[in-house]
Amino acid sequence: MALVKVTLVSGVDVEIETTAVIADDLVAAFSRYVAQERTPDKRTILTPTQSIYIDYSKAAIVRRVD
Repeated sequence: MALVKVTLVSGVDVEIETTAVIADDLVAAFSRYVAQERTPDKRTILTPTQSIYIDYSKAAIVRRVD
């Protein structure tokens, strides 16, 4: 398991516990969004019964915390 911390533009922190692969994908998606201005899919499936939506335009920092 891995922890991803999303810091929103408003300053609020949101923590997401997920697998290492999904955590890396979330960080990479945000990096691509910033570098290439490509908007990634907002929905990320965490488990068969859980998913999250991240509006990357409202995120200031997305980082993996171990």
